[in-house]
Amino acid sequence: MTNSVLLLSGGLDSIALAYWLRPSRCLFVNYGQLPASAERAAAGQICNSLNIPLEELTLPLENLGAGDMSGNSSSEHSPHSEFWPFRNQILITLGAMMALRYELDSVLIGTVSTDSKHKDGTVDFRDACNKLLGIQEGSVSVEAPAASMTTEQLIHESGVPVSLMGWAHSCHTSNVACGECPGCYKHSELMGSMEINR
Repeated sequence: MTNSVLLLSGGLDSIALAYWLRPSRCLFVNYGQLPASAERAAAGQICNSLNIPLEELTLPLENLGAGDMSGNSSSEHSPHSEFWPFRNQILITLGAMMALRYELDSVLIGTVSTDSKHKDGTVDFRDACNKLLGIQEGSVSVEAPAASMTTEQLIHESGVPVSLMGWAHSCHTSNVACGECPGCYKHSELMGSMEINR
């Protein structure tokens, strides 16, 4: 078990990290994303299965969102349909606040190598977050243990069973998989690969 809080979205990457690293606590945040109910259900099931305490926060940020997960039009500031402005910065801040509350050392995030297409999926972003947290009281750090891995590599490294990954919810637009968004494509491809290689 690591002395950390994991930002658990209920998706493939964060579930694999939860199984692999067994954080002290997990945090699920409903920030107004369309699939929040399904993501919360997945996060709850994973934490129950792994006996990890799950904290939940709700922030009414849907009117500030952009792209697939908000139901609003995409932002002119990103070429990606799933871009939600400054979301990861907010989530990391909440995770750091929780880490201090429970005297934990770090916030774990589920960034994988393909996330570098977004500015908040880069090393520069993580370094900036660590610098910002470091000049404040508490000495909480941000860690992305799978940043150099693909999701497939993370799943393999973690050893997470198919039965647990089956709870993952990856759809960006709905509480029921739409089958047409980037999250659904990723989920279908990777879960199919796990079944084949089981």
